[in-house]
Amino acid sequence: MAIERDRRIEFHELGTLTSVTRWIRTHDEGLGEWLKNARRAYQPDRANVDEGHRVAVLLLKDSDGNSPARVGLLDMGGATLEDMDRWSMWQDPDAAGRGSGLPEEETQGNGGKAYMYRLFHGPACILGVRNRKLNRKGFEGPPNSLERGTPGFMPDISAGRDLPIASWQAELRLALAPYDVALDELPREVQNAIRAREAFTLVEGVGPVDTYKGRIPADDLVQKTLRHDQSTLAVEQLRLYAFHNGRVLNGGRPLELESIAPYLGFETPIVHEIPELAPDENGVLQSTTLTGTRPRGRVILYTSRENMPNAYKKLKPRWKVTYRTEHQMIGSKPVSELVPTTPGSYFVYATVELSALEPDYVALGRIRPNEGPLTEAVDRFVAEKIRSLAKEISDRRRHEQDQQSLDEVHEENRKLDDFKNRFLPSGGPAGDGGIGEGGKGPKDKDEPPANIREYGEVPETIVLGWDATQTLRIGRGVKLRIDSLLRPKVLDRTGRLVPRAKIDWYSDDRHVTQIENGDFVAAIGRGTTEIWAQVKGTPIQSPRVRIEVWIVDHVLLTPRTLEIPLGRRKQVIAEVTNDEGNRATNVFLNWEHDADDRLIVRISPTGWIVGNRLGRTSISAGAGDPATGGVWARIRAEVTVLPNPEEIERGGGFPQLLLTGRGTDPATGEIRQGDPDQPTLWQEVTDYQNNIWWLNLDSPEAAFFFQRRGEDIRLWRGFHAQKVVDMVIQVHMKEVFTAQGDAERPDLWSRHKAVLEMYQVQLAQAMWEKLQNYVLTGEELK
Repeated sequence: MAIERDRRIEFHELGTLTSVTRWIRTHDEGLGEWLKNARRAYQPDRANVDEGHRVAVLLLKDSDGNSPARVGLLDMGGATLEDMDRWSMWQDPDAAGRGSGLPEEETQGNGGKAYMYRLFHGPACILGVRNRKLNRKGFEGPPNSLERGTPGFMPDISAGRDLPIASWQAELRLALAPYDVALDELPREVQNAIRAREAFTLVEGVGPVDTYKGRIPADDLVQKTLRHDQSTLAVEQLRLYAFHNGRVLNGGRPLELESIAPYLGFETPIVHEIPELAPDENGVLQSTTLTGTRPRGRVILYTSRENMPNAYKKLKPRWKVTYRTEHQMIGSKPVSELVPTTPGSYFVYATVELSALEPDYVALGRIRPNEGPLTEAVDRFVAEKIRSLAKEISDRRRHEQDQQSLDEVHEENRKLDDFKNRFLPSGGPAGDGGIGEGGKGPKDKDEPPANIREYGEVPETIVLGWDATQTLRIGRGVKLRIDSLLRPKVLDRTGRLVPRAKIDWYSDDRHVTQIENGDFVAAIGRGTTEIWAQVKGTPIQSPRVRIEVWIVDHVLLTPRTLEIPLGRRKQVIAEVTNDEGNRATNVFLNWEHDADDRLIVRISPTGWIVGNRLGRTSISAGAGDPATGGVWARIRAEVTVLPNPEEIERGGGFPQLLLTGRGTDPATGEIRQGDPDQPTLWQEVTDYQNNIWWLNLDSPEAAFFFQRRGEDIRLWRGFHAQKVVDMVIQVHMKEVFTAQGDAERPDLWSRHKAVLEMYQVQLAQAMWEKLQNYVLTGEELK
């Protein structure tokens, strides 16, 4: 059909102006747009600013009675007349690229102007000084009016358009004066950049709206701006400083978004490549590469140690999926939109990097991507990956909740363990004074008996059982329990142990070592760093321990064969050669053996092997997973545990009751795991040597009561107390029938039963008189 067209498209000017600016609602959104524009101006096809000069300064000034508040951004670009002419056009899709053809951010030419148009009562302008020329153009007029939205040179063409100037310093001095900032007060690298380029741009607005009595909440505004999607690339590519009322913020350091501590065990971001074809909501496959014309994208999942939506101020704004292409941010969506009511998702956030989203899915304002088949397909894929990670975290949290119960039971057990000592012999070979064979046992010679030991309440210091002047060497890929190596103790000012104090471990360089699951140190990469402990909620720190991580090239074990009598220990030396040819025998490695019975031997991190059960096995040591480049000894050490003709001695001190899954096995330095095939009160040969008993929480009996602890804690306390009573009775029985030595003769079961019943009457009744109130109320044992 024929048509005679109008000479040009007609738009209602004010209606169009309102439409293209209404998406700017807050100052952090506007500042994000200013920062994005500054970043783009620095690129080679624009001002071509050297990397070392890519800096900017956010300027904030409250109203002081004589002048209104104002907000400005100083950068080193130096806007020219050409820049002003392109800036003046609303809705210009080529505002940033200027036809350069470079693969860069596509813009709509509205964001920065929309901020200046909508969110200031007074004038808003852009001032550029470059090549000894000054250009100033901006907006002035009633808010949200067509008059205000029509840009013009300020104060007029003759004084604001390509005006020759004698001194850029004089112009900068005048521009900074309203902010109470002088040139020599700017950060040193900003001064250097301006002096080198003899150019600058200041975009500013006077009388910002939505400020109470002209006061700008500087700290809050800065943090919101840094969290904004459109600030992301800018903050990555330039150094941003800030001033408020003439005073530099952040101690004069560049601003940066606060890091989000990752969820323990999920410290490394998880990257998933987006499939080339992905189904949308209707099951139709969508190309994520625009039929092979764009590169494949990826989804990067990150975790947070804190519940993000609950941390309203800092983390909730960042609990989102951010969408970006190679050159620009195109918005975000809340995680809750993609995976509503998913357990564990409160600890996950993500970034989608997909070139195919531009230009069709880039919406006005870039608040969120346009809806359509491609975003549907991508969101389905992202949601699937978030759900999978959220489930892992949820499972971990359930375990951690169990761990919290375990910590509570550990504290209960400590009280019961001290209580039981009142009913044990206090002298002779079974008492608290003996130290056992070779000084074994949990009790130190200079430590008072547990039944009269006093504990502290207020932490004062942390002491380590490791000489802090010695370097701890670890093979890369090795994970070790810090507590068993460094043996920290929290003491009060009188030197008493403070058992209730909790500590966190820290590493000075996460690229060398990382703290995992609270009490493991993982050697990540070659280098040296320091680790230390700190009492939770206090500034109290332990001495720092220097760690040196080696990249292991090979491991040699000596001797190759070992025969160990039951209950005795021998050491296998691991000589480590690193990738630089250095050798040492004091490098901590991971150790393992290959017997089906995991309890045949017990191995410490230093290679000491204790024969625990009769049998044979082979032992190796190494660093990392062999399937992914880890290095282990090529020739294993063959170990045979033989019968011991000599009597195995009990460790000294009062016998100690520990919890599986919580207590450290002194024979290995690791947490002793429970075993459903072992008794509830469990003691191996190595445990006897260390005078330790285990309350095996994985035994069917203990597991039944432990799982119901949350429903009825009195049921659990009754069971726990009864096991302590049983342990005391067994200790007495063992002393009676082993103290006779060679004089002991085989006897009738009736005599053993009579002795058992005697102790049950004498000891159990006396103990339960004290335990009844504890079981019912949980009050302290008296």
